[in-house]
Amino acid sequence: MNAQQLLSRLQDTSPDGPLDRLAALVVEHELSQPLTALLPPSLLARAVTQALEGALASPTAERELASALQHLQEQLTQDKRTVREALPPELTKAAVELASRRYSPDRALVLALLDRPPVRTLVGALLLNVLIEFSRKVSAPVTENRIAKGFSGLARLAADQARNSGALGGIAGALSDEIERQVEKRARDFVDSALSGIFQQVADALSNPTRHAEHAELRVALLDGVLGLHLSRLGRELGQVDVPGGTAVARKGIAQWLASGRALPELESFITRAMERDGQRPVREVLGAFGLLDTFQTMGRESVRGRLGPIVGSTPFARWLEEVMREP
Repeated sequence: MNAQQLLSRLQDTSPDGPLDRLAALVVEHELSQPLTALLPPSLLARAVTQALEGALASPTAERELASALQHLQEQLTQDKRTVREALPPELTKAAVELASRRYSPDRALVLALLDRPPVRTLVGALLLNVLIEFSRKVSAPVTENRIAKGFSGLARLAADQARNSGALGGIAGALSDEIERQVEKRARDFVDSALSGIFQQVADALSNPTRHAEHAELRVALLDGVLGLHLSRLGRELGQVDVPGGTAVARKGIAQWLASGRALPELESFITRAMERDGQRPVREVLGAFGLLDTFQTMGRESVRGRLGPIVGSTPFARWLEEVMREP
C-alpha cells in the first residue's frame, strides 16, 4: 500500500471506518488513564491561575463583563414571566419536592450564622423600637390608650379629672414622662441581655428535628416566593447593582491573591484534595459509576473523529505521510 492509498483510507469518515476506529482507540486510551493523569492537579491549577492572570491583564475583560451583565439585565427587565413560568415545570416540581424533604440544620451552625454583630445590631434596633413604642402607648393618656380601655368607667373618670386639673395634671404628665424615660432605659437594658436568648430560641426552633414538618413548610413557602417573582423585577434589582464597582473590588482581591504567591499551591492543594478519593481510578471506572461511560465514549469518539478529519485531509498531513512512507 502506498502513501496515497493509505491517505485515502484514513480520510474515510464513515462509521467504523479507519478514521472512526482510530478515534475510538484515542478515546479508549484516554479513558483507561487514571483521573489524575488525564487531569493533573498541577496542570489544572496552573491553567486556572494563568487564566485569571490573563483576564486581569486584559484591557477589555472588565468592559466585556459589564456589557454582558447589562445585556442580561435588559433581557430580564423586558421579560414579563415569573421565575416559575420561565423554568421547566418538571424542575419546579422537583425543587418543591426537594424543599419538602425532612431536614433540620445543626443548631450550632444556625447560631453561628445568626448571632453575628451586624445581625445583633439590626434585630436589637428593631426590638428596641417595638418596646419603646409599646411604652409610649402605655404611658399615653388613659382615654387615648387602647390598653386602658378595659378599665372601669370610674377609673377613666378619675384619670380624666387628674389630667384636666392643674396641679394633678402636671404631676400626672411629669410622672408619665418619667415612666417613659425609665421604660426606654429598661428596654435598652432588656434588649442587650435578651438578644442572646432570642437567638438561642430561634436556633432551637430551626434545628429541632421534631418540627421538621414546619421547617419543610417554611422552605416551601420561601421557594414559592422566589418562583413567584417576576423576571422583570429581578432585572430591575440587577440594574441597581454597582457592577463596575463590584468588578473592580473582585479584580483587586484576585490580583492581590495572585501576587501573594499562594494562589498556585493553594489551588493545587484544593484540586488534589478534591481528587483524593477517585484520583487513581481509571476515568472509565469513575464515569461508569455515574452512568456516564457510554455517553462520554460516544461523544468523545465523535469529537476526536471531527478533529482528526481536517488533519488527515490537510496537505501538510499528506506530505508528512509521504515522507514517512519513503523512509527506510
